[in-house]
Amino acid sequence: MNSMINCQNPNHDSQRIKYICVDPICQTQQKIGCADCFLEDHVTHQRKNVEQFHDQVKQQLESFNQIEFQPITNAIQQDLEKQIENELENCLSCITYRFTNIKSDLKNLLDGENEKLQESYNALQQSKNNELDQMKNVNDILSISQEELNELVKFYQESSKIQNNYSKASEIFADEKQKIKQKKQKYLQKLRAIMQGLMKEFNDLMTTKNLQYDDFSEFETPQKSSMSPNKMTSFVESTRSQRRYYMNQSKKLLFGNSLRKE
Repeated sequence: MNSMINCQNPNHDSQRIKYICVDPICQTQQKIGCADCFLEDHVTHQRKNVEQFHDQVKQQLESFNQIEFQPITNAIQQDLEKQIENELENCLSCITYRFTNIKSDLKNLLDGENEKLQESYNALQQSKNNELDQMKNVNDILSISQEELNELVKFYQESSKIQNNYSKASEIFADEKQKIKQKKQKYLQKLRAIMQGLMKEFNDLMTTKNLQYDDFSEFETPQKSSMSPNKMTSFVESTRSQRRYYMNQSKKLLFGNSLRKE
C-alpha cells in the first residue's frame, strides 16, 4: 500500500486514511483523515468512507452531466413570426369585416335617402310633363276644341304662379340633394374620426418599447422573475464558490492516492 494513503499525523500511528467529512456545518479545513483525525476534529460530523465518497461523487457527476441546455435556434423566432402573422391576419380580417359592415350600413342609409329623392324627382317630372302635354296643341289654336282652348287660357292666366311653384319645387329638390351630400360628408367625417382614433390607440399600444417593458409577470415565478441570464451565471458561480474548500496539493494527492490500491 502506498504510504500516501496513511495518515501523516505523527500521533496517529500511520493509520489508514479512511474518512471524508461531508457535514455542511464543518469549518475544519482538513476534510480527509484517519479514524483518530475524525475523533479529534469531526467526532459529531457526517462522514463517508473514501470509497463511498468516490462512488457517490462519481454518480453525482454522471447525473450532473446529464443536464442539458437547449441550444438557441431560429425555431422560437420563426414560431413567433408565424404567430404574429396569424394574429395580424385575424386582426385585419376583423377590421375589414367591421368596416365592410359600416360601409354597407352607410350605403343603405344613403340609398334610402336617394330613393326618396328619386321618387320626388319622378313625381315632379311627371307633373311637369302632364302640364306640357296639355299645352302641346298651342300651335293649333284655331282648330282645337273649346275645352282645350279654355285650358290654354287658364295656363296663360296662371303661368306665373305655375312657374313660381315649379321653381320653388326645383329649389326644394336641390336643397334635398344638398342635404344628402352633407349627410354623406358627415358620415365620412365620423368614419375618419373613428379611423384616426383607432390609429392613435394602435400606435400607442403596438410599439416595440411597449412590448419590451411589459413585465410578463403572469409567466413568472418568484424565482424566475429575478433570474436574468447574467444573474443565472452569477448564481451558478456563487454556488460553486460557496461549496469550495481549501485543499493544497499534498491533500489532493492524499485523497487521490487513498482511492488507488497497490
